[in-house]
Amino acid sequence: MNMDRRGFLLAGLGGSALAAQKQDAAPLLDRGFARVTQIAPGVYGTIAEASKGLQCGSNGGVIAGRNAVLIVEGHMQPAGAALEIEVARMVSKAPVRGAVNTHFHYDHTFGNFGYAEQHISILAHEKVAPLMKEQYAAVKSADKAPLLAPLEKKIAQTGDPTGKKHKEDDLQMMKRMYEAIEATTLAYPTEPLAPAQLPKRIDLGGLTALLEFLPAHTSTDLIIRVPERNIVFTGDLLFYKSYPVTIDADMMAWREVLERFARYSRHTQFIPGHGPVCGMETVRDQSDLFDDLRKHAEEMIRAGASAEEAERRYVVPARFRDYRIAYWGFRVGAAMRSYYARLGP
Repeated sequence: MNMDRRGFLLAGLGGSALAAQKQDAAPLLDRGFARVTQIAPGVYGTIAEASKGLQCGSNGGVIAGRNAVLIVEGHMQPAGAALEIEVARMVSKAPVRGAVNTHFHYDHTFGNFGYAEQHISILAHEKVAPLMKEQYAAVKSADKAPLLAPLEKKIAQTGDPTGKKHKEDDLQMMKRMYEAIEATTLAYPTEPLAPAQLPKRIDLGGLTALLEFLPAHTSTDLIIRVPERNIVFTGDLLFYKSYPVTIDADMMAWREVLERFARYSRHTQFIPGHGPVCGMETVRDQSDLFDDLRKHAEEMIRAGASAEEAERRYVVPARFRDYRIAYWGFRVGAAMRSYYARLGP
């Protein structure tokens, strides 16, 4: 299995931060591993705290209209899905229309079995199920040694201590991904959405869930907008104070998505894939971060350096030194490869 495309383990795990959560909002539920708060009438955000458990592993939430309820995200484990179902039934007597997977990465889909057990429809881009089968089901019960060997070889050949540490961290992340695959009963989306069906408007009664297809972090990204409340569930298209995971990304397309976000109302609240509810400042910060990464890639291309050399020589600017950047290869390294694919000779 090629690490560049399939070896990602979502390094956003553990990247959640509750510190910036609104302090005046009493939680509807607080399970440690996730905290559920009402963001606006009818809209609830589930903010994961991976340091206290990986049941959710990613943010999600519930949109409750008069006539129906929509759940956002499959999460990392069925217990995360169970939490969302509990919230949905706590805040509304209306039926659950379904649960949306914002993209195929495992911390957003491995909890789907919790919905399947309750016969709740799972909505996602039509490529989500094939990619889950290709990248997860295909390696379940397989010997992982050959899959890890290329990175282990690189570690052995790397003399630079910093570079070696980066690759060792990436190796640990891959091992954890394989452990998660072995522990998971995969459940696939039951309502696949073709691009021609998107955007998809779901009338919940007084609230609208607008599902839009914005491929960039992966080829399967959906956002869920609630226009009546100026709230957007972004999936992993937005990270809070973190170098984003870029292993399946088109960095240039992603920058265009951020420009799109920047044109929303200045009052928009974003529920990112990882981290607290945030606003336009986070969009601007992530845009600036992407601009810095692209500038470095362009300089390295002009210098005739390889993408691997560009990864090694990237220096985190002072402005972003407090950003989460664990698993360097899945963030900086993959970003360089994406830029080189689009900009390189």
